[in-house]
Order: sequence, then C-alpha cells, then structure tokens
Amino acid sequence: MRFNKLTGALLAGAIAVTGAFEGYRQISYQDVGGVWTACYGETLNIKQGDTFTKEQCDAMLASSLNKHNTPLEDIPQQLPTNVHLASLDLAYNIGTGAFKRSTMYRYLLNADYPPACHEIMKWRFVAGKDCAIRSNHCYGIVKRRDVVQQLCMGTIKINEALVQIGQMPLDKEIVEAMNATQ
Repeated sequence: MRFNKLTGALLAGAIAVTGAFEGYRQISYQDVGGVWTACYGETLNIKQGDTFTKEQCDAMLASSLNKHNTPLEDIPQQLPTNVHLASLDLAYNIGTGAFKRSTMYRYLLNADYPPACHEIMKWRFVAGKDCAIRSNHCYGIVKRRDVVQQLCMGTIKINEALVQIGQMPLDKEIVEAMNATQ
C-alpha cells in the first residue's frame, strides 16, 4: 500500500499553503536566484515573456504539487497531515532532488518527525545568500520557513498558518477532511 497520496482535501490544503507562499504572477519574471518563474513559482519550461491565464496557473500548481509529492509517497508510513503539508511545501520550494537528499527526508523515512521539522530552518539560503541577513533581500524565505516549521511541529494549525501569511482560512469541512486522512 502506498501512503501519502495527494488527493482531495490534502491537495486543497497544499494549494492554499504553497500557492500563498509562492505568490501569483501571470507574466514570467526572474526570481531572486535569477530563475525564470511564473504563476505560483513554476520554473519548468518558463522563459522570458511567457504569459498564462489563471486557469493555466491553477492547473500547473496542482500538477506540480503532485510531482513534488512523489518523494513523500515513498515514505513507508502515513505522515501526519501537518508534517505532510510542511514537507510538501519544502519539496516544492527546493525541488525534489534536493529534498530527497536532505536530512529532513531521512528523518521522515524513519518517522522521526520533530528532528525532521527542525531541519526546515536550515533551508534559508538562496543563490548562496543567507536570507536571514535582511540586506540580502530574500528575508521572505526565512518567514516562510518559520511558518512552515511551526506547521510541521504542530504548534500552529493550517488555518493559523494561512492567516499568518495573509490568506483566508480554509473551510471547516476541508480541514476536517484533511484531519480524517491521518
């Protein structure tokens, strides 16, 4: 049996969290690392001058989240929802290759969740710059890691995380359905 599929309410939660962190832009731009990006942080096959509709961006996000969830499906046990959402957000942000090589991933494989969650703050560098140094102009990544780590540790719930990043909370039914998957 495969665990940690990204379906239904969990996908809705991932779209809410990761989509909010990534932001939404219909026209391609270069991110702080110089990578051409569009929609909700999409980088695959994005080039200068690309434009997308909201529907195209939404479809790309759902597809990309499913792709970035693949390493989590290889974990031999069901992850707690908060750990799953936090891990998926990190995998989406740093890429599946880096995620699978991370210490966090090794902890997840062993169901050692608190140390796994503590690894999140180590991923605060962009293009060789320490984003904890505000003058490097990438401090948003530190804020993101802080919220994601709190979510992972269970010190905040998904709706509290969404409010912290300026988003509307999810409907009660979605949250209940996410919690039922554990």
